[in-house]
Amino acid sequence: LLFPFAGVIIGCLTVALTISIMEGMEYTIFTKLKNISFPGKISNISLRNVDEIKEYLTKRQINFQDGIEDQVMLMKGGDFRLVTIHGIEKFTVFKETVLNSNLMEEDPALRQSGLYIGRSLALKLDIILGDTLVIALPNHINLFTGLPMKRKIIVSGIFELEILDYDQQHIFTQLNKLNDFLPDTQHYLYLDEGLQNNFITELKEEFPGIRYKFWEDDHSSFISAMKLEKFTYSIIGFLIIAIAGFTLMSMMSLSVIQKVPQIGILRAIGAKRMVIGKIFIFQAIVTSIISSTIGIFLSLVVIQLDVRYNLIRSLFPGGLFFDFPLILDQQYIVMIMAISVILLILAGIYPSLKAASLDPVQAIGYQR
Repeated sequence: LLFPFAGVIIGCLTVALTISIMEGMEYTIFTKLKNISFPGKISNISLRNVDEIKEYLTKRQINFQDGIEDQVMLMKGGDFRLVTIHGIEKFTVFKETVLNSNLMEEDPALRQSGLYIGRSLALKLDIILGDTLVIALPNHINLFTGLPMKRKIIVSGIFELEILDYDQQHIFTQLNKLNDFLPDTQHYLYLDEGLQNNFITELKEEFPGIRYKFWEDDHSSFISAMKLEKFTYSIIGFLIIAIAGFTLMSMMSLSVIQKVPQIGILRAIGAKRMVIGKIFIFQAIVTSIISSTIGIFLSLVVIQLDVRYNLIRSLFPGGLFFDFPLILDQQYIVMIMAISVILLILAGIYPSLKAASLDPVQAIGYQR
């Protein structure tokens, strides 16, 4: 019975570590995405009711700030890239909470007046701190020159977020640098927290035409892909447990054959069929509980070692793009153990039925 015992341990360890790694990656990535794209956005705001919307949010104690974003051409010399520029009212707070931990370079003298771009974009356009770049609106032509509207702006910071395309296709600056440059139709209200669905409905009824977007809406495909990946890898671990359960069924069936005379004696002295079946079911339950507990315990040990010694980074040097914690919530521990117990109980049903159905007279005289 050591084979199924070891199989369940390995299976539980695999599932637990897979889930903890994926949960840690999701937490780190999703936190970054939530902070950089703001928990909620209100857009399609008309100039005539923007003050009313702000007053409406203020009365309900919802923190917000003005923002603006649009696609622009970022140019240096003859090189250019189409990127999304974000103008943020409380840019200093945004930079300290979101960009500071990911800043590669910064010019302190230009903090309040410059542009912050991703490292990948800087490398492609050969940009360094202090460079003067040109941003142009490809969809807005100057009627007098026939050329796109342009503005010069200085690079004051280079960041490396290492998520999606933010390092290549998103740039950030103060709102007041873009207020009289980008069209008013690109005006946003950035919210510090997501709104409840009932409040969103109420807001849209009060101000028809506005649009509300959660941070997840901008990254729905990516979020779905990560959750599918976590589910797929977890299934592999549960398959290991299922194989261990099949092995347990084989071992217990063999055990029934080996113990036929003893089962016959038990039946002869009055043991009921249900009692005989319970013996093997109990064996399956004990095996599953002990082995799954050991598997979970080993997983928690690995998680603690990672907290203290950065174990995952040591095992896979150069293979991880960013640091993330291992997270294993109690609900996943309960789920893993419950599925393990269920699979092994199902594996023990056939041997228990086989043992319970033996005829006591024939079983006592059984010759192997």
